[in-house]
Amino acid sequence: MKRRAFLKGCAVSLAGLARPDVLSPRVCAAPPAGMPDTSGMNVLLILVEGLTANAIGCYGNPEVRTPNLDRFATRAMRFTRCYCQTPMSGPSRNSLLTGLRPDPVGAVSDGPPAGARSLPEMLRQYGFRDVGIGQPSTGSRRRGISDRTGRCHDVRRRRSETDQKRREQSTSRSVTRVLAESAEEGSPFFMSVDALSLRMPLRCPATFLDLYDPSRIPRPQAPTCQDRDIPAVARRFGRDDISLGSDDDGPMSEEVTRTTVLAYYACVSFVDAQIGAVLDALDRSPQCSDTIVGILSYHGFHLGEHGLWGARTLFEQSTRVPLLVRVPGVTTRQTVCDEIVELVDLLPTVCDLLAVPVPDGTEGRSFGPLLHDPLQPWKRAAFTVCAVDDHIGRSVRTKRWRYADWQSRTTSLRQFELYDLDTDPWEQINLALHPDYRNERTILANLLQRGWKAAQ
Repeated sequence: MKRRAFLKGCAVSLAGLARPDVLSPRVCAAPPAGMPDTSGMNVLLILVEGLTANAIGCYGNPEVRTPNLDRFATRAMRFTRCYCQTPMSGPSRNSLLTGLRPDPVGAVSDGPPAGARSLPEMLRQYGFRDVGIGQPSTGSRRRGISDRTGRCHDVRRRRSETDQKRREQSTSRSVTRVLAESAEEGSPFFMSVDALSLRMPLRCPATFLDLYDPSRIPRPQAPTCQDRDIPAVARRFGRDDISLGSDDDGPMSEEVTRTTVLAYYACVSFVDAQIGAVLDALDRSPQCSDTIVGILSYHGFHLGEHGLWGARTLFEQSTRVPLLVRVPGVTTRQTVCDEIVELVDLLPTVCDLLAVPVPDGTEGRSFGPLLHDPLQPWKRAAFTVCAVDDHIGRSVRTKRWRYADWQSRTTSLRQFELYDLDTDPWEQINLALHPDYRNERTILANLLQRGWKAAQ
């Protein structure tokens, strides 16, 4: 019996035996006529923390060097409007792997909700081998922004280069071993690879810092001096500037700003090299033509916009994330999708592609149909929540507008944001209190109140 037929049989049998409160199946989307059968394929997810779409070559940045991501994009679908459900790594990962959104009252935690099962746990029931691969410890031989102005000794430089090669080889060997073992067992796999995190303090091997000329590093967009009527709470939690040489409120010097952006770009190139090692290992294996690959980030990252360095905001730079998906036989060439999708959509999409039941209660929508036709109309909006300390912000993003409602947990104070991204793509002019935009604010506030189901 062929592997796909076997897996379909398992899916039908297990769906019938599962308890309704654990695995009540939804109807899976059938592929269009003439399209390949993707059921029983392998799945490889490459996950990054803090990778902003604005710092990837194929997303339009001419300065940053991401050859592996750019090469992969020529064989994948690139989603330009993908949004996370919360700009915090643990809760965002939890959301995308369970298909459940963060608690609407702001109880955002790193752990999954009680009784919820993750995507890899589900797929194990259908015969998939579940493998997670993490990156080695960062170690101490990596140069960071604090010592960028000085040259490392050549011995230290060679050690950094050697350390980098060891990392790539270790990752490549791990992936190659999993591919070989899965082929020998004859079972499909679900493999998740957590690439290095992009967070402060920024550190990477010296060779990646040397890829960049400080004089070519652009100044940050959206300078604070041009922000208008933006509530302080919208920026309050967006500075994770450990070791940047400035206090929480004071501006950074132009030299430190450029150095920090350079360090981030270098770290992105470092992550790109790790991703390249994984993709090369897959390309060398016979499973390459039978493996669905997704590359994404848990959330974005501010690079000085609005004076921010970090992720914990509801601005576009924090909530919009890169998403590249390759499905053999479906995404056969470089394709761009401009429709709104969310990370919470990942679980139902994988289930649909593999022809396994989508759990009842899943709060995402499979974007499988977009992989076949990226031009069809899709969901109206994306929803993100940012709960930090004594405040919770809820945001709704349509193709043109973003509206946010910030509430204090201890007082009755509420503050609002409204931006027209067609005319103000960097969200610098808050229109929430402008009388000419009262109608837009009312419509979006209604949509935010009704929630994600109203935007499907």
